[in-house]
Amino acid sequence: MSSFDPEFTKSFTRETWTLYAVGMLGVFLRFVARIRRLGISNLQTDDYMMVFAVVWYTILCVSLNQVVIVGGSNLMSEEDISHLTPTLKADRIRGSKWVFVSEHSFVLAIWAMKACMLVIYARITEGLRQRKWVNYLGIYVALGFVAVELSLFLICRPLPNYWAVPTPNYQCSSYQYYEIIQGCISISADIFMLLIGLPLLLQVRVPLKQKFILVVIFGMGIFVIVAAVLTKVYCLVPSLISYIYMSWYFREATVAVLVTNLPLIWSLLRDVFPALKSWTGGSKRGTDRYRSGPWTSKASGYGRHYGPSSQLRSEEFSMHHYNRNIGTPQKPASDVSVQASDDHDVSDDGSDRALRIRQDVTITVERGSYPPEYLASHHAKVASPNGVHKPQPRST
Repeated sequence: MSSFDPEFTKSFTRETWTLYAVGMLGVFLRFVARIRRLGISNLQTDDYMMVFAVVWYTILCVSLNQVVIVGGSNLMSEEDISHLTPTLKADRIRGSKWVFVSEHSFVLAIWAMKACMLVIYARITEGLRQRKWVNYLGIYVALGFVAVELSLFLICRPLPNYWAVPTPNYQCSSYQYYEIIQGCISISADIFMLLIGLPLLLQVRVPLKQKFILVVIFGMGIFVIVAAVLTKVYCLVPSLISYIYMSWYFREATVAVLVTNLPLIWSLLRDVFPALKSWTGGSKRGTDRYRSGPWTSKASGYGRHYGPSSQLRSEEFSMHHYNRNIGTPQKPASDVSVQASDDHDVSDDGSDRALRIRQDVTITVERGSYPPEYLASHHAKVASPNGVHKPQPRST
């Protein structure tokens, strides 16, 4: 393939660095939201994964631009090989090395962002039946990463053939088999993520405006898959093979950065721009009743109200007695809702605040359901120390 047209070089450089700025803005807002929420010393696993992803995302941007600047790689036609000069050969060798760096940095950046997204998925599916599928997908992504790395380092042997000009092995210039393996695993993993998330999206009971935000996020995930497919088209279809694949490489990586960070910066945007809070229907009064917790009652709103109110009040009468006498309720996997929360409890890491999943449990306490031994014990405990009994509450 011949050297790049100056106009292509200029447009590619402008596009990639613009996208890089947008992606890094998303990362910056994420960490502002996280540090504001948790404190810099309480950042979590996915935050450090994002730092790792950003390093390789930066290297990806630099390496792709270097390939364009130096004039290409060792993917050349017979005509290009016949016109090689020592200077052109040196440039092609240097460009081929940058291509190898770009391929490896792309894998590390994309898989780090997949890991970040899996951590968020695990967090918001805690206690749901979808959690096991998140675990299975995590195993698939981990094994897929190993397979992609092995294919990159083993398909072209010896490794210096990746930047040999001309190379004796077509796979060392086209990355054909590697691209097939990497594309199949990466695209399938993204599809599986959507298949896990879509049931949650369909089941949530939120205002239409809030559901629109979720649709936008999932739509960006679909764009990542489309970009990955187009990348492989320009890498593998003989009549379409061109360096246009690099543009789609970086578009895919940038949108992946935004998709991974948007759920965590949405709460920050709602705090900074009150109009967003009112537009999505979020208010302190409105969101308290959706506060996440295993004992939230759908019938009674916010607070621990379980069926008919009882006249019996005591510190000793707690959820422990409910659990002992009527059993611990199971959380229904299909009854979930996603809600933005406005509270500032430091235990909330931010992802739950952006995508709040509520479990609805209704517990009814029947009249006369308390065991006799418990009532006897309770009557004894409410007596005063000097032997004078306090007025007893009426039996329920």
